[in-house]
Amino acid sequence: MVAAARTVHMAARATPAFDKIICLGKNYLEHARELGDAVPDKPVLFIKPPSSAVVCSERGGTCSVSLPRERGTVHYECEVCLRLGPDTGIVDVSLGLDLTLRDVQAKLKKNGHSWELGKVFPDAAVLGPWVPHDSFDWMNAEFFFELDGKAVQRGRVSQQMLAPQLALEYIRSVFPVCAHDVVMTGTPAGVGPVSPGQQGMLRWGNHLLYTVDFV
Repeated sequence: MVAAARTVHMAARATPAFDKIICLGKNYLEHARELGDAVPDKPVLFIKPPSSAVVCSERGGTCSVSLPRERGTVHYECEVCLRLGPDTGIVDVSLGLDLTLRDVQAKLKKNGHSWELGKVFPDAAVLGPWVPHDSFDWMNAEFFFELDGKAVQRGRVSQQMLAPQLALEYIRSVFPVCAHDVVMTGTPAGVGPVSPGQQGMLRWGNHLLYTVDFV
């Protein structure tokens, strides 16, 4: 049985269960450079399970995210998220947070190990309300992540190394892709630490806005 994501502020439209969250790392070149990483030919792929996700399904709503307090620095990474339909094509888009145990991840990278221990923990994936993919020009509209009222990240899908359709082709070549899977498409430069007591806001023009309380 697939573990369900934790949903906060359920909307009238039910959120279908999904098999996995497929994440692209280093899909914005400036983000790879700010971490001191080599720029890859293709993004890095890893998976987060639904049990690690918090879903804020109400536009303008607020969700609460519990940060691990004894596992080192936690970084925010704001990302455009895709929800796939029954035919595994893109049906909805949103903004989310790929929360990362940065100290843990850095040690894993140094030793040549996979990233999961730094990427998978309770509330490690935050998913916002879904917006139909054909309702606005989401490929070019700028998105923002604000922390305590200060804009710390901004970006556009058009800045990605591997555009969404090409990313899906790449993913399908290596992973089984299921209906309602979620794809987190990578984060632009500007990532940094987040601590309990801070509040984040994710905004995508007039189309999407919600807040995250970190506890």
